[in-house]
Amino acid sequence: MASLSQPVGVHNLTAWFISSPPEAARHTRDYAVLEETIAAETAVLHETGNVNELLIENKGDLDLFIQAGDIVKGGRQDRTIGADFIVPAKSGKIPLPAFCVEQARWHRRRDESDKHFSTAKDFLASKKARLAMRFSKSQAEVWDSVADEQEQLVKAVQKEIRDAESPTSLQLTYESEGVTCAVEDYTAALNPALSEAAGSVVGVVWAINGVPSHADQYASAQLFAKLWRKLLRAATIEAIGQRRGQASDVPPEPPSIGAIGEWLDSQVAAGSTHAEEERLLPRTRIRTHRGTSHHRFEAFDTNLDDISPLHVAVLAE
Repeated sequence: MASLSQPVGVHNLTAWFISSPPEAARHTRDYAVLEETIAAETAVLHETGNVNELLIENKGDLDLFIQAGDIVKGGRQDRTIGADFIVPAKSGKIPLPAFCVEQARWHRRRDESDKHFSTAKDFLASKKARLAMRFSKSQAEVWDSVADEQEQLVKAVQKEIRDAESPTSLQLTYESEGVTCAVEDYTAALNPALSEAAGSVVGVVWAINGVPSHADQYASAQLFAKLWRKLLRAATIEAIGQRRGQASDVPPEPPSIGAIGEWLDSQVAAGSTHAEEERLLPRTRIRTHRGTSHHRFEAFDTNLDDISPLHVAVLAE
């Protein structure tokens, strides 16, 4: 049975860690993740010339879990991955849905390759962009959301954070000095909190400005640990963009553990429609529950029992 930690907060961001005893683990299979495999060159993400489709090639011995919102840097334009996706070991080239998070550029940038992507160090932070990607699947809406996020970050950090050479690149915005310094202010407080709870943590719930924002829960503590750094950065960047007043303001009173548990455990808010199913070859099944105030997305590895999700994401509107 999963349990929630006491809240840990900094500025306008609060986290509750979801823990599960080892004996309750739903899957024991180990998965690689995109950041580590691209860095190790055991996975190659190929540019196709199609904004909304890339090719992923897993050369490694581990199956690869790619999370919706993974941002990949390079190619002809930076992209974000459009859905959770399981890539088998020794896969060969497999089509992967994607959205552009950089406008205008359609050529090599600096010393990067325009044939493949060099890093996958961040998740898409904006809930607005993630919902556009999941529901409308509109490239125009994703671009609009990226521009809105950049404007919010400029106002929050009070300096220009868009790259001079590629001002629409969301990844380069995340790497800017202004955003990096603001993120480090948050992560310095939240990283030690996870260290105290590490070992059984399988997920995290976030509130921004005292309101539940989003959550991610995984089938194993091992998979969560591999993704924690990116989850923390994404939540922090979203919180920075939504700051009210100065970062040093007194943080809002967070919801109770009971209220967060109810928000997390409810399939979705009242008014939920039936679940929608989507299969992505070769091994991924996505189940979506739409609600009136928040939505739940479940990703399954169909090579396993296909009953317990590998990843559950909850996003508030």
